Amino acid sequence: MPQSLVMVVDDDPVFTQFTQNFLTENGMKVVTAFNKAEALELLDKHNFSCVIFDIFLPDGSGADLIKPLRANGSTTPIIMVSGQGDVEEVVRAMKDGANDYIKKPFRGEELLLKIQMVLETTQAKWELEELKSKARAEDEYKLLFSLSDRMSKVQAIVDQVANTDITVLITGESGTGKELVAKSLHKISDRVNEPFIKVNCAALPRELLESELFGFERGAFTGAHRRKYGRFEMAQNGTIFLDEISEMHQDLQSKLLHVLQEKQFFRIGGEKDVKVNCRILTATNKNLERMVEENRFRRDLFYRINVVNIVVPPLRERKEDVPLLVEYFLTRYSEMYNRERVKISPRLTDMFLNYSWPGNVRELENNIKRFVILGNEGQLIAEFVRKKENGAYTAYLDDRDEMVRPQSPRAAANNHRPLNWNSKEIEDGIPLPDKGTLKEVSKIAQRKAEKEMIGRVLQQTRWNRRKAAEVLDISYKALLYKIKECGLNQE
Repeated sequence: MPQSLVMVVDDDPVFTQFTQNFLTENGMKVVTAFNKAEALELLDKHNFSCVIFDIFLPDGSGADLIKPLRANGSTTPIIMVSGQGDVEEVVRAMKDGANDYIKKPFRGEELLLKIQMVLETTQAKWELEELKSKARAEDEYKLLFSLSDRMSKVQAIVDQVANTDITVLITGESGTGKELVAKSLHKISDRVNEPFIKVNCAALPRELLESELFGFERGAFTGAHRRKYGRFEMAQNGTIFLDEISEMHQDLQSKLLHVLQEKQFFRIGGEKDVKVNCRILTATNKNLERMVEENRFRRDLFYRINVVNIVVPPLRERKEDVPLLVEYFLTRYSEMYNRERVKISPRLTDMFLNYSWPGNVRELENNIKRFVILGNEGQLIAEFVRKKENGAYTAYLDDRDEMVRPQSPRAAANNHRPLNWNSKEIEDGIPLPDKGTLKEVSKIAQRKAEKEMIGRVLQQTRWNRRKAAEVLDISYKALLYKIKECGLNQE
């Protein structure tokens, strides 16, 4: 087992020397710092097994060191050392990500026990996450290449190129599962035990994307107070996945081409080249060949990344995958949100199978997620009736040619109960026009279902509108408009 490397940050030289001697005697290697600035420098240079921060330091609180450490994704255990009057700072430190704390004065054995406990807990969490990650990866692989002939052909290509280092361009419509294909390539490759780093090239402006990819040196520009490692360095010996490669600015395209050709790059503001050994996978939902012809994408880079092209077919061309995807997402989100596992009715299954799924697998996943959270199938049915009117959904009638309508939780228990069109109101209390068309009835049903759905989600999120917008898969502004339109008020 490798020797544990511990950093102690405290401005008291007597305490620091005592702690260093004691931990060294117990088989640990110790590095010390006396202020925040020194600590930040050491955090850049070393990968510590554990860090010990004193609350009171000459240039501020030791709790201020937690966020910079956690911002880089580090799970290094943090122990705070506090005095009698540091309660508020200890509480802040624990909220920011510290693992434990110890009060001065203490015996060496107490500190040693704290270190052993946080190391064991962190190791156990890491092993559990590894097991979960492997299980998820196996499930995702089986799910991705499940039933359809189209996906079996994709699987054949993945299996052929996984253990090579050639670049792969993954293309397909948005939401088809291009990232899952990239992860599959990594998971069955020789690099499986190394990092898989994803970068969304469309999510950041040019300047931020450059620093995200290549990192920067301290002082490279205003605000660069410390060195930042780029994603290419984080992916060392592993795989880097550049999603939405078509959105990358042409200046960065030339830098990426240099990385592909020379296997090295410079950090922003750096003078020393950084060697890189990682496999590069890219993806896009755009037609790169057309972009090349229109001079919007570098031709030489296109040839470099398009050594192998994997085309992921849209969900409408592999409908046999829909039932398996539904079952997978039902199980996954029932466990995630601690909901009772429910089944989709045959009627809604038919609607799923006859829908064109313009948003592909992502759209199906979002629908199942909302169904699990809200627990009302009638709301989904109402949405699919509306989608039918927009031409994306055709086979929506059952064997009695009766329109599937939104149902109350009571009525949802009996999905095949026929609708009584002789009454003036549907069972949910939706008023019907005396001389209305089927389209008008559908719009009334839609408004009713939307109001009920939004109201339930707002209650479940305690009127946290941003969380509600995320659950409902709409923008924050759109939710505010809907709340006003539906006349919903917080009680």
